[in-house]
Amino acid sequence: MKRISLFALFFITHFTGFSQQNFYWIKFKDKKLSPYSLIQPEQFLSAESIARRQTQNILLDESDLPISPAYIDSISPFINELRHRLKWFNTAVVQINVPANVAILRQLSFVDSIAPLHYLPYKSSLKKFEDEEALMEVNQNIVYPNYYGAAYHQANMINVDLLHQLGYKGQGVHIAVMDNGFYNTDIIPGFDSMRTNLKMTRNFVQNSDIVYARGSHGTTVLSCLAGHLPNRYLGTAPGADYSLFTTEQDDAEWLMEEYNWAAAAETADSIGAKILTTSLGYTTFDGDTGNHTYADLDGNTTIITRASNRAFNKGILVATSAGNSGANSWFYISAPADADSALTIGAVDSAEVIAGFSSRGPNASGRIKPDLCTQGVKSAVITTDGGVGYSGGTSFSCPIFAGAAACLWQAFPDKSAQDIKYAILLSTDRFWNPDNNYGHGIPNFYTAYLLLQTNYNGNILQADQSTVVYPNPFDQTLNIATYSAENKLHRLEVFDITGSKVIDQEIFLRDKTYEIIALTEVRQLPAGKYILRLNRDKKQTFPLVKVK
Repeated sequence: MKRISLFALFFITHFTGFSQQNFYWIKFKDKKLSPYSLIQPEQFLSAESIARRQTQNILLDESDLPISPAYIDSISPFINELRHRLKWFNTAVVQINVPANVAILRQLSFVDSIAPLHYLPYKSSLKKFEDEEALMEVNQNIVYPNYYGAAYHQANMINVDLLHQLGYKGQGVHIAVMDNGFYNTDIIPGFDSMRTNLKMTRNFVQNSDIVYARGSHGTTVLSCLAGHLPNRYLGTAPGADYSLFTTEQDDAEWLMEEYNWAAAAETADSIGAKILTTSLGYTTFDGDTGNHTYADLDGNTTIITRASNRAFNKGILVATSAGNSGANSWFYISAPADADSALTIGAVDSAEVIAGFSSRGPNASGRIKPDLCTQGVKSAVITTDGGVGYSGGTSFSCPIFAGAAACLWQAFPDKSAQDIKYAILLSTDRFWNPDNNYGHGIPNFYTAYLLLQTNYNGNILQADQSTVVYPNPFDQTLNIATYSAENKLHRLEVFDITGSKVIDQEIFLRDKTYEIIALTEVRQLPAGKYILRLNRDKKQTFPLVKVK
């Protein structure tokens, strides 16, 4: 993986004997001779997973069925280890140390194809975690607003703090986090509340449930979502449910890590997760074996990218870091950031200027990437010793975003992943003029909340940020969608045809935010013609008609 950020450290690993591990993927032709049936999904999917599909009107299909156990039993005599069963792709990842057995397996009637997962390690491999900004401790003498502490600005930038004030902190939304491990999160006080909402841990690298023994990168990433130290730090989704999955192998860089991720995504789906967030990305591998070309990053080719798209098709919102190659000769996003369905998150600084390191798009099919940006320069994190610090990279802009998305989805649990994704994109400050640096820009989660609350009909947000009054003619409720560039009180007035003022109120608009005001007072007015006047930056008037 090109680890998308962390401490500027080097790790030296000696791969003695590692080349003796010969892994292959085996794709099967079908799922016959199986005891599983789509009419009994409770045999292989949790109640939460089934409910997520039902809420979003997603039908079960053959990809939901586990691989046929009969096929697994038939190949077992010829393999040394079964590493993964990837039901979405009807593929098993296995270790085979006897070359002749590969030919035997290829001849089995139910095997479609078989190919190696090449790995050519160096005798001594020097591995570096990319880091654009070394970890720095926070000055505890600085007073930050309310209980967000050092994390205030990264939450305020996207207005997720307003959702928190409304009571939405991700409760009931299940987030799966894929990373290199979550060192010390089982004992750090800043994760106390997360542990009470922990659904599952799984190490897909070591085939165990142990995820706390290593992985400082995962710890800092998780803190952006779930961290909570009163008056010192608050993540964007402190109330969400979590599953922690280790998929990244620190002492090697090879294609198996993408298959680990795909296995984790399938597991997350089966246990009912609604959001996947990953601060990992892949382009090159040890020994230059199996490297991805730019042409491979077309949104639907690499295994990790295809798994991302498949997860979204199952009703899961997928967030992935754009990468940190923006200042390199290879400045493009990596896999799975190229995924058609994923929301790819770039990084800006506190002034909302794109970070030099943030990877650029488009993907190889021409799709704009990243999709949007949040703060990834001097992002506040909880460190592995339980302190608070700053670090930088799209590794942190991604979970900051994912946590906010969980809060939004909590507010509208009956909405689909597509609904949530679309509302977030519509809320961005560059929605009308996206590019391959910022994508659609910085999301405003309060605007997204208002859009979903009013069942966005395509006429609210305007490219020139002008005010929209709807419906008109109106009956019981009149909505005013308007934008403010600064924190400011504005006056809203309604006059009848005689010039008499029938409604007069002040409204507060937060900076860089659309507000949608439901003017329920109009229900008391008799049918007829009216004039609405809004004193925003200048006085604007709108003729109105009340029908009854």
